[in-house]
Amino acid sequence: MIILTEKPSVARAFAEALGVPRKDSFWENGDYCIVNALGHLLEDYSPEDYDPALKKWSLDGLPIVPDAVKYKPVEKTKGQLAVVKKCFDLHKNDHLLLATDAEREGELIGAEILHYVGFKNHSSARRFWVSEALTPEVIKAGIKNAKPLSEYSSYREQGFARQHADWLAGMNLTRLVSLKSGKLLHFGRVQTALLCSIYEREKSIINFTPEYFFEVTATLEGVSPVTVKLFNPDNDEFPARFGKDSKLLAEIKGEKDFLANGVVTGIEKEKKTEQPPQLFNLTALQKEAHKQFSYSPEQTLEIAQALYEKHKCLSYPRTPSRVMGDENVALVKGIYDKLTAAYTNVVSSYMEEEHIIGADSSLISAGNKRLFNSAELQDHHALIPLASPPANLSDEEAKIYYLVFKRFFTILKPPYIYNSVKIAADVFSDNKRFKFKGTGIEVLQAGWKTAHNADEDEEEPAENYAGIDKDKTYPVSSVEIDVKKTEPKKHYTFASLLQLMENPRNEDGKRLAGLGTPATRGAILQKLVDRKYVSQKGKNILISDDGKFLIENILKNNDLAAFISIPETTRWEERLHDDTTAFLEGIRDFVRRAVTQTGMETYRREKTPLGKCPLCGGDVCEGKKNYYCGNYKDEKPCNFTIWKEICGAAVSPADVQAMLINKLTKFKKCVSNKTGKEFKAAFFISKGKVAFSFEDGKK
Repeated sequence: MIILTEKPSVARAFAEALGVPRKDSFWENGDYCIVNALGHLLEDYSPEDYDPALKKWSLDGLPIVPDAVKYKPVEKTKGQLAVVKKCFDLHKNDHLLLATDAEREGELIGAEILHYVGFKNHSSARRFWVSEALTPEVIKAGIKNAKPLSEYSSYREQGFARQHADWLAGMNLTRLVSLKSGKLLHFGRVQTALLCSIYEREKSIINFTPEYFFEVTATLEGVSPVTVKLFNPDNDEFPARFGKDSKLLAEIKGEKDFLANGVVTGIEKEKKTEQPPQLFNLTALQKEAHKQFSYSPEQTLEIAQALYEKHKCLSYPRTPSRVMGDENVALVKGIYDKLTAAYTNVVSSYMEEEHIIGADSSLISAGNKRLFNSAELQDHHALIPLASPPANLSDEEAKIYYLVFKRFFTILKPPYIYNSVKIAADVFSDNKRFKFKGTGIEVLQAGWKTAHNADEDEEEPAENYAGIDKDKTYPVSSVEIDVKKTEPKKHYTFASLLQLMENPRNEDGKRLAGLGTPATRGAILQKLVDRKYVSQKGKNILISDDGKFLIENILKNNDLAAFISIPETTRWEERLHDDTTAFLEGIRDFVRRAVTQTGMETYRREKTPLGKCPLCGGDVCEGKKNYYCGNYKDEKPCNFTIWKEICGAAVSPADVQAMLINKLTKFKKCVSNKTGKEFKAAFFISKGKVAFSFEDGKK
């Protein structure tokens, strides 16, 4: 049997499990030949590989739509590809076990190699597909239970179709927008749709006009203080908001200091149950890790992969599932017993015993469909801990491991049960009565939502209304009138972008097909960062000037504008799943239409002025090394310049804007060009040149 793996570490694990010795660059004995790839060993042809004339970028050379997609060896791994081909040549009559990563990308990597080496024995080939860490026992069981490779053909077909579509869109549309703009701008089928969403969100934030309103809050002194808000009968949508001209608001302003008591006139209670959150899939883990530790999606995947592959204490991470299979009851029970025994009376900086206390092993049953549900299983079961972690985990690895560990025990805890409470109260003085309303909760069973699982809860805690009784009068300790304003939507973060990719919705709230796969979503987001189309400020993802430039120019082409909308991108994803042939033909047709019927003008990048030149009144713009007056090409050229570095101190666009309106910059650490001594100074403009203001006030 010949076994093909995706990585050397996996090949080594197979060799150790099967007792196969190493021979040169592979492992071999009388029964097995084990050889590994190094990820993708083959890549798509470049346009110039089809036709040398296409090496030069030109609009006349578009569209580039080859009749058949061809592959070539990746230059830096040609040696390993030769090793793989040698093994297949030596064992061309052997049965094959394909053991590349058990997901669509791994299936594609295997299919590329099998096509390249001329593999023919597909009828007898088997597919190794497991979620557990690759211990010797798991490997042997996986080989025994391997299914025919043909059962995974849909993964292969979708992988090829997605790869070909991304090539067609990327190669053609990157050339189109770059040639039109005069600047290299990368176009990606999913990547650019996400960038467009970020652009639209930022645009809505910038254009948002806040509306100011008033809220009146009274505090009643019950068993614990509770707050209620003045009720506005004229505002159905927001009954606690008042405009500045409200008569009721004017009345309470005159009485608020005399409102001494409040009587509860009505109470409504509705019992609610909140089940513990489900187990992690990769996307959910990436969102939680970003929320708690600010890890990027790619960073979390890399750490989880090491916990699975190297430390063997976590299950296969690239999973879309949040449930276990119906057949996994014994596996979960065994892990529960093992981890409970190992962590009783253990306290560490990453977890406490309370994370385990309260877990109910009776919930480990096939009847618990939130945990065991094969109908909702995709490819692999959810992420779970498989064993106690080794002592040599890094801090980052321990944090990710214990996120999964805590979630494993959280789902085995009782539900959180509470009453949702609405109260009405008359707050009164000797002369006036005002109607107030409030909402809160009355906890009946804390269940999984203990203090130690607070990180599982994304919402702010509701106010505790326990002990409030109808017809009872409570002292009023304060009445506050606050001016508030409406807020725009928040900037995207890695977590909310992952949510958008996993569960995109249309304007009506209908859920659409997900974008990308758990294995590729982090890489797509990272490309936006690496290509400098977005930057990260705190947790917020902000579009850069290049990103804005790309999207604004794409939106000038109606075909491209439609193509990069999230709903349209999800429709392409649906077509990919439904019919790969029709999907690819549709992409080809779109590319042909987009590049031949653009109607676009040549793009010009407009520089945003930072202010007015103090010498001639022209626009001051940013260059590569300096800030300059836009009238430098006039008949009487203006030579006004501010360098981006002055005495070793960086000068930012914000600094220039301040100086151009006769303000000082902040004090900066500088180094004298003559003496080399350090000093602090703020910069300002005097007589058309940058001058220094020192800390002692001297200039």
